[in-house]
Amino acid sequence: MNANELRLKSDEIANQARALLNTVTDENRGEKEAEFDRMMDDADAFAARAERMAGAEARSREWSAIATEIPSQSVEVEARSGGLSEEDVRAGIFNEYLRGVVSSAEVRAAGVATNAAGGFTVPTDLSSTLIETMKAYGPLNVGGPVNYLMTESGNPLNFATNNDTANKATLIAENTQAADSDVTFGQISLGAYKLTSGVFKVSSELIADSAINITQFVGQAIGERFGRGINELLTTGTGTAQPQGIVTGASVGKTAAATNGITYDELIDLYHSIDPAYRGNFAFMFHDDVLKVLRKLKDGEGRYVWTPANGPIAETIVGRPYFINNDMEATLATGKRTVLGGDFSKYTARMAGGLSIKRLDERYADSDQVGFVGFARIDGKVMDPSAIKVLVQA
Repeated sequence: MNANELRLKSDEIANQARALLNTVTDENRGEKEAEFDRMMDDADAFAARAERMAGAEARSREWSAIATEIPSQSVEVEARSGGLSEEDVRAGIFNEYLRGVVSSAEVRAAGVATNAAGGFTVPTDLSSTLIETMKAYGPLNVGGPVNYLMTESGNPLNFATNNDTANKATLIAENTQAADSDVTFGQISLGAYKLTSGVFKVSSELIADSAINITQFVGQAIGERFGRGINELLTTGTGTAQPQGIVTGASVGKTAAATNGITYDELIDLYHSIDPAYRGNFAFMFHDDVLKVLRKLKDGEGRYVWTPANGPIAETIVGRPYFINNDMEATLATGKRTVLGGDFSKYTARMAGGLSIKRLDERYADSDQVGFVGFARIDGKVMDPSAIKVLVQA
């Protein structure tokens, strides 16, 4: 099955599961809800397979569009004769650096950039592989719903802010002096906190195997680690010596009445806690286990608040799209921030200098292995607390 067929299968099972919920009675509730959970697990599995298949198909097209062989040491000659672009040259030399064919000095001479961590900034093709891999590990990676800034340096980025919502025009009498009403400005600054993928080791035999695309292999391995780490930090980071997570920076929009439950009315209250100016881009975000609870929730008319996908139309909760973020709270318990809502583009993440990779030749020479380590610098903050709010359990 291709990606589209897998998505259609997921939609079909999800619609069958929703129909099953309409047959629930007090007598068969436990049995039917257990069957519903099983069906939704199947639907989710098909959806996940569809995303993996789509990613694989995209990468296959991307790599076949380049040469079957990654450009080798002859790329400079071909480039001079017009056979390869400058970017292809750099990609080829970077690939040979990963294999240990060329030295660091030769890579620098070829114009492959370095960053503040001292590693080589990954070329465009590998960067695409990294980003696609990272996206699978959470919505707060590059390509998600938040505002991402990619900067060359890690110098502080300062943003002026102001909240003038308390001030408004007023009537005054003729020949009366207008009252003073100052606009108060604040400032939000984004820095650049350093992350590492940690070292992973590859055998010399694997690196020497010409059948292995070492660039893609390294990119996927590092992408997975950065995907997990960045999503976690940009979700729940404390904001002290690390990024401020989107959940951490969100203000409370609604406190649930129960410690272990969420009602339809509470979701509506969370929605209306957001200023109407930001509701056009309103979406929810929560853990997959919280979605399992919300899928069974009904409104006052007995209608389920969850709507399955319908072709190009994504699944919704109370008519709004949602994002699964498994770095959020998985359980409904006292004080837990379980449901996020708002315009997520009002959270700004910053990556400074791109991703870089270092090859460690000597460190593992006694076991005939080569180490690779990646570095990145990131930060993130909620830029407008009135645009992103959270539901907290009682």
